[in-house]
Amino acid sequence: MIKKEVSITKEYGADIIPYLVQSACHYDSSLHLIDGDKNINMKSIMGMTILDLRPGKSLSIVGEGQDEEKAVNDIAVCFQ
Repeated sequence: MIKKEVSITKEYGADIIPYLVQSACHYDSSLHLIDGDKNINMKSIMGMTILDLRPGKSLSIVGEGQDEEKAVNDIAVCFQ
């Protein structure tokens, strides 16, 4: 299991959610975003709709599986 903290630094539109889900689905590893007490499956469009992506917010990306390191690092780039 690998975990990486990311900070939201810019404003995102609603189109970021399908992009993140599609990106997460490219990996075999399970991917989750931790937002406070919420553990959100990144491969679930329904789950991702509760995500709060406002500037100043910090999230953790957690990956578990054979390609976890690449998956977490690639997803983290989406927030830069």
